[in-house]
Amino acid sequence: MLKYLLIPLGVLSAIVLAAPDLVVLGYFFLILPGLILTVIPTVFVYLLATFLIRPFVPMSSRIGSTAIAFGLAIALGFLVMLPWRMTELRRFQQAAIPDIVATPAIRLSGNVLVDFPPERGPASKEMSCDHRCTILLDLPGVQSVTKISGDNAKTYRCGADEFGTLVRPDQPQKILDAFGKLSRPHGAGAFEARKRLGRALQADWALRIAQGETLREDTPLGTDRIDWRVVYQDVRQPGEPRIKRLEICDSHGTVKARRSLVKHRVPSPFFYFGFEGAFTNARFTIGGSTYSNQTRYFDFDPDVELLRSTGIPKPDPAPDAVARMERSLIQTLDDPNATAAQLLMAPMWLSLFRYDADKAQVDTIAKILLEERIADPYELLQTALRSKTDLTALRHGLTKRFLAADDPKARTWYVAALVDMPDGTFAQPSNNERAIWERADSVPEAAPFLERLADQGTIVVPILMATLDGVLEKPWHERRRVVRGVREAFKRLGPDASEAIPRITTLMTELRSPLTNSSKDRLQWLVALHRMGVPAEELPYGSWVKTPSDLQRHSKRVRDQVERYEAERLETG
Repeated sequence: MLKYLLIPLGVLSAIVLAAPDLVVLGYFFLILPGLILTVIPTVFVYLLATFLIRPFVPMSSRIGSTAIAFGLAIALGFLVMLPWRMTELRRFQQAAIPDIVATPAIRLSGNVLVDFPPERGPASKEMSCDHRCTILLDLPGVQSVTKISGDNAKTYRCGADEFGTLVRPDQPQKILDAFGKLSRPHGAGAFEARKRLGRALQADWALRIAQGETLREDTPLGTDRIDWRVVYQDVRQPGEPRIKRLEICDSHGTVKARRSLVKHRVPSPFFYFGFEGAFTNARFTIGGSTYSNQTRYFDFDPDVELLRSTGIPKPDPAPDAVARMERSLIQTLDDPNATAAQLLMAPMWLSLFRYDADKAQVDTIAKILLEERIADPYELLQTALRSKTDLTALRHGLTKRFLAADDPKARTWYVAALVDMPDGTFAQPSNNERAIWERADSVPEAAPFLERLADQGTIVVPILMATLDGVLEKPWHERRRVVRGVREAFKRLGPDASEAIPRITTLMTELRSPLTNSSKDRLQWLVALHRMGVPAEELPYGSWVKTPSDLQRHSKRVRDQVERYEAERLETG
C-alpha cells in the first residue's frame, strides 16, 4: 500500500518543490490547501524512508513492521540533523559573546578613533566628518577624532589654531535621530521640533566655523596616540552568524562597553521542509529557526548604543542660530575680504534646505552663484530648491556657472534650470547666454538651451535652421540633442516659425529622416509642425497613414498632444 501512496506523493512533492508559488496560492485562497501542500514534501520523505527501512525489520506483521520502520525513519530524521544542528549552535554561541554595560557611563577624551564599515550602496561617499565625528568633537576634553572606514582614514580637529585642510561638517543633525530613538517622542510636533533643532545645529556649526573655530581634516594619527576606540562591526556572510556589534575600548585595548545583536539560523532537531516567503521569493528550506541574543524586536542602532554607553549630552544650539547665520552670510557675500572659513557658510546654508527653498531664498542663492570664491553649488541646489520656484533672479548666476563648470552633470542641471524659466526671459540675451547658444553643437549639455532662442521671436528662425543644417550630417548620437533643442524652439515659436515649414516638411518626408530616430521623435516633430501652422490633416505622416481612418486617428493624436503641450505651457508660465 505504501508503494501506491508514494507515487502520487512523490509527484506532488516534485511539483510544489519546483513551483513553490502554488503553496502561496493555497494559503491565499484557502488556508488548508496551503498547509497540505507545505507538509507534502516532508510526509513523502518520511514515508519513503519507512518504505526503504521496512524490508529490514524482522517482523512478519506488516502493520507492526511499518510502525517500527516509521519510528526508525523519525529517529533517522533526528540523527541526520544532530551534527549540523550542533555545529550551527556552536557558531551562534561563539559569536554571541556577552554584552558589557558601562557603569558609570564612559567619558571619552583625548584622541578618539571611530572605526565604522563603509556604507553599503552603489557608490560610497568620500571621507567626511559626519554626525558621529561632530558630536564627539563637541565633547569637553576630546582633542581629535580619527575616522576609519574600509581602507580610508582621516583625523579631524576643531579649534581656532588647528592645522589641516578646512572642511565642513557632513550632516551633523543626523545624530538627533539617535537621540530621538532614546527618548521616543511621538507625533508630528516631535518631528517638526527635531527638524528645527537640526537646522539650528547646522547653523550653529556654520557660525562657529565662520568665527574661527574651524573644522580641519588631516592625515590619520598613529595607533599609539589613540586614547579611545569606538569600533562597529557589521558582519554579513553566507552561512555565518549575522553580527552587529559596537565596542568601546581604552588605549590598552580593554573593552569597556559592548553591545551586540547576533542572529543565526539553526536547523531544527529533526528533519522537515520549511516554507518561507511570498509570491516574489517563495521557497522551501530545511526546517529551522533564527536564534538571537536579543529580544525578538530588538532594533540595533550603533549611534544609539554609542550614546547609551557614553552619556553624550543632546546638542542645544541657540534657537536663533539660523537667523544669525543668514545675516552673517549676507555680510560675508558683500565682503571682498571674507575668509575661506566665512565663505564656507554658503554651502552650509544651502544644506539647511531639503526641497523647500523658495522665492524668499532666491536672492541669496543668486549672490552665491555669482560669487566666484564659492565652489560649484549645483549638487546642493538640486536638493535645496522647491519645485516650480521662479528662478528668474538666478539667470545670470546660472549662465555663469554653466560656462565655468567642468562636470557634465552640473552643466545639465544649470541648463535645465534655465530652460524652465518663464516665457520671454531671454528676449534680451546676455553675452553669457549667447555664449551657451554658440556652444550648442560642440557641448552636448548646451543644446537644450536652443529652445529658449524662441524668446526672441521670428528673427531667430534662420539661426535655428542654420544650426540644424550644421548637424544633419553628424551621427545621431552627436546631433540628437541639437535636433531636439531646435524642435522645442519651433514648438515655442508656433506660427512665428512658419517660414521653416517647407524645409522641415522636406526633411520629414525623406526615406530616413535625419530629424527622427523613433516614432516618438516623429510624433513630436508633427506636433511642432502643427503648432507652426500646418493643419493636422496635412502633416507628413508618411507610412503611418494608409487609410482615412488612419489619418483621422493620427490627426486626433497630434491635436491631443498639442493641447497637452499648450496646457503645460500655461501652467508653467
